Amino acid sequence: MSIDFERSREIAIPGYVERSRTVLPLPAPPTSVAVIESLATGAPPTTVPQRALAEQVCGLYEDPVQRERIGRIFAKTGIITRQLAVDPLADGAAEFRRRRGTVRERMELFREHGVPLAVDVAGRALAGLDPADIGLVVFATSTGLIAPGIDIEVVRRLGLPITTARVVINFMGCAAAMNAIRTASDFARANPARKALVICMELSSVNAVFSDDVNDIVISSLFGDGCGAVVVGAKPAGHQLRRGQLVIRDSFSQLLDDSADGIVLGVNDNGITCELAEELPNYIYAGVKPAIDAALDRNGLRRKDIDMWAIHPGGPKVIGESLHSLQLAPAVAEASWAVLAEYGNMLSVALLFVLQRLLADDTAGAPIETGVAFSFAPGVVLEGLIFDVVRR
Repeated sequence: MSIDFERSREIAIPGYVERSRTVLPLPAPPTSVAVIESLATGAPPTTVPQRALAEQVCGLYEDPVQRERIGRIFAKTGIITRQLAVDPLADGAAEFRRRRGTVRERMELFREHGVPLAVDVAGRALAGLDPADIGLVVFATSTGLIAPGIDIEVVRRLGLPITTARVVINFMGCAAAMNAIRTASDFARANPARKALVICMELSSVNAVFSDDVNDIVISSLFGDGCGAVVVGAKPAGHQLRRGQLVIRDSFSQLLDDSADGIVLGVNDNGITCELAEELPNYIYAGVKPAIDAALDRNGLRRKDIDMWAIHPGGPKVIGESLHSLQLAPAVAEASWAVLAEYGNMLSVALLFVLQRLLADDTAGAPIETGVAFSFAPGVVLEGLIFDVVRR
């Protein structure tokens, strides 16, 4: 299918106007658009039932009140299973999670489990493409700090050019995929003969701890492991695109007011930690609608024009308050609810799983569908994309 980016309502790229109007001055129209050409995901092989893990954590405490509270926390996540690199139900796992001074061990576990998973997922994203076309690798994670890192291993093991540039994005939390895709898009449009490979890798299980801190219990109940990879290229405006390709129309970022405590990442002597404020759902409710509406307005769109919503599956309140803010029905986030139930909150990776499900849903009647994807970074910062999917 050929998309006319200049005239199509669905692809109203900033800088273009209808031919029947003359509005001056205008910025120069874009000569190319960024396109996600392929997307692959994967997770560690160990499946951990949420109910079994809740029972194990409850068994660490003698206080019946605490046990009841832990069971309630796990049940409220909406999670059924998670895929975890380090099995918390294995012998010795609970003892390891209580031991202090394990940062180096945990980072080695991140490398040990992360390299084969990243190589597999990135290799599938690159299937059918010439590795020599890759000019940039963007690697994003908030659960591992090692250098040389997994990005280097991907370059070596998949035979990418030794001249491949690399960008590593750390500690951007659940929104890191949006940052990574934005960086890859800028590279591809500036270097249209090359492509960028984005890899998001999160192994929260290597950092999990059990203690009397309620935040640790919440984290243990919520986060899962996974990897996602996308290949981003650039196409001339009006170029014929293949069915299933995703056109990045725009990206957006907005710092929410008075929300610095909402999501906090740090490093303790027993691993990387995350703290989520009780007020986070309120920050999301207050901040999502104005940020999304402003981004849509900049592209000549309204919420009613959006066919697909990729909302970060960070937990029931993250999805629910996003929907509440946007005045959307729960059903529009079906893909987000499903990923949360099957995998838990995989931080930066989770939204790539959601996008993959939306791309696989080929029941739409329209030749082009418009979507919005967004997630949240420490700050709290809302990061997102407006995109179009070629259906036929």
